[in-house]
Amino acid sequence: MHHASNRHALPFGLLLLATTVSAAEPKGGAWAELQTIPARLPAAQQKLAEPAPCQPENFIPGETRYERVELEGTPSALYRLSTGEEMNINGWMKENERVVKLPSPYALTHYTFGCAGEFSSVLDISRNGKRHGLYQHVLHFEAHPTRPVLFFRQNERKNGRYQEFLGLVDLDTKRKTPLPALPCVSGSNARFSGDRLITYGEARAGKDGKTDVCVWSLDGKPQARLLADLDWTAGSGDILLDQVGVLPREPGTFYALHHDRFGNPAHCEVRLQSLTRANQSRRVDLGVSESHEACLRNETKLGTLSLTGR
Repeated sequence: MHHASNRHALPFGLLLLATTVSAAEPKGGAWAELQTIPARLPAAQQKLAEPAPCQPENFIPGETRYERVELEGTPSALYRLSTGEEMNINGWMKENERVVKLPSPYALTHYTFGCAGEFSSVLDISRNGKRHGLYQHVLHFEAHPTRPVLFFRQNERKNGRYQEFLGLVDLDTKRKTPLPALPCVSGSNARFSGDRLITYGEARAGKDGKTDVCVWSLDGKPQARLLADLDWTAGSGDILLDQVGVLPREPGTFYALHHDRFGNPAHCEVRLQSLTRANQSRRVDLGVSESHEACLRNETKLGTLSLTGR
């Protein structure tokens, strides 16, 4: 499920699983390859879909009735609708465990429905205290930390049927911008980084086992496309281990914050690649790091890094 910040902490079992995969290690400094953006982008896929799992067809906060129920186990309490569906508010395991803040004057309450290991959300967005937008049957979402922009995957109801939407939503205008059908656009694989949205394809699905990555402006225009050696967990339900984005003071530089657990000793590094010059890349060693979580705490150092500086 969603949370607004990047997944800095992975479950212990998942970290053990990650140690079984042999990550592609770049030779020298060439860890990424720039790709050409098509002159004519393919149209967004208009996929027919089903209602999102676990939630009713038309949940409207403030109108749909529900009651709090105590449970044995985890979660210890949920809200149950009269039709039987169960949900929680601003999180799943505990109410308000994952409050997502939007820039003023917006506010977001997200209702998380769950059943049999599946989850979906209803997003209730207010502006100056009044409902501004209601997005039902959302499968995943990300909120920009400082701009009124969302990314989400939604099974949207139109003309009596459901259709998948995958893209950006401008809260000021309510405009929805679907992303085109490129290898770098895949389900929920996205995160905001500065004034950019980063999307990436399935694990190791690109040429030579690399990952397709695209960089977008916040209005959905492609800024760059590349293939990168990125580190994933193994098995079904692959999760990207590297944190990816653009440097805070150099949005034209793509980075991957990478934990080299196979090094002796294991260490943390930032891999950098220019988004305009194919031959400009380098790696910055951030020192010994015994765990993936410890490595990602180096995110605070990204603001001082530069591709050409030291």
